[in-house]
Amino acid sequence: MIRNMMKMLFLGIGFLFFSNVTVSADTQTGGFSNAIGSSQQPVVVRNLAQLQSAFSSNQHHIIVSGSIYGGNKPITFTFADKRWDNTTIEGQKGTNPSLVNIQLKFDGEMLPSNQSINNIVVKNITFNGIISDLQKLTGNDIKPGGSGVNYEGISLRRINNAWIDHNDFHDMSDDLFSISLQSDNVTVSNNRFWFSNQWLNMNPNPNWNWIGDWHDLATERLTMVVGANGGDSYMQGGHKMHVTMHDNYFGPNLKGRPLLRGYVHVYNNYFDNNTQPNGNNSAGFSQQQYNALQIGSGSYVLSENNYFYRTNNSHLIGLDKSGDAYKFLERNNVYNQVTGTNAKSNANSSEFSFPYHYNTLTGGNIQQQVTIHSGPFK
Repeated sequence: MIRNMMKMLFLGIGFLFFSNVTVSADTQTGGFSNAIGSSQQPVVVRNLAQLQSAFSSNQHHIIVSGSIYGGNKPITFTFADKRWDNTTIEGQKGTNPSLVNIQLKFDGEMLPSNQSINNIVVKNITFNGIISDLQKLTGNDIKPGGSGVNYEGISLRRINNAWIDHNDFHDMSDDLFSISLQSDNVTVSNNRFWFSNQWLNMNPNPNWNWIGDWHDLATERLTMVVGANGGDSYMQGGHKMHVTMHDNYFGPNLKGRPLLRGYVHVYNNYFDNNTQPNGNNSAGFSQQQYNALQIGSGSYVLSENNYFYRTNNSHLIGLDKSGDAYKFLERNNVYNQVTGTNAKSNANSSEFSFPYHYNTLTGGNIQQQVTIHSGPFK
């Protein structure tokens, strides 16, 4: 009797438990993180109801199989307390795993000031929005705090030790990805960040309000931020925000960013602006990329062995307040057919040190290797 009841319970929840799946003990992320995520038994989810059940029952190792659609309005799963330490969310290879109109928000903001959510791994998933769904949003959904204007793929807020690896982020209405609120020890590796031509040329092109300023949705083509503002930076925020970005693909159709306010090591990335949008869109706003990589207030940024292709303002100093301090060093980067200006270094090598081993690529190998190896293992 009890056995039959348990069987019915598991069928109702819809989980598949894999007894032969193990968590890798490899902690070499090529960056500040050494996260290994969950050691729990993994569960496989194939639709929104199963994902919601796994989240509600505090499953720490969730495997996404196939495409899961959140509905015609973006929804957010918020992992907001210490129960979510040691969590892995990953896509199942061979199923084209994706989370559509779905955001994963790891948020330790309400924890005591000396605590954070620790040891998070997210890998092998495509995160994207449906343009036609976003175009139809109205009212509070398109104002500050709304489901549309806050829609990202992954948001890390006061998270310590996270590894975001081999994902794809495209066509979302806020930054595609963010690290903020004194998060620390994060590696962002082998991901793809881009916007489609359909997003660039969307019609209709509605006006939304992100921060008290109304502008068109098609212009909002922003990659990622590290640090929410100058006070949430490495220099001003308690010397946290240690982030490594390596072997990622940025482009095409990105308007601007990553905006970096942390202690950030950027190496082996390919910034690809091959489409070079120009002119004005249907709302009259410039389509041109305003920067590829932005050095923000309170940051320490080392940019090395990256490949910039047809980018505009490849490195741009963009401070919250004039006179804010920052440290920036660029070395061994490749610049191919770039336009605009490139920021000058104001730091030297002795001002940067990293507690990990890493290997740099050179020349065209950067472009080739990142193109081949970034993104999910479908």
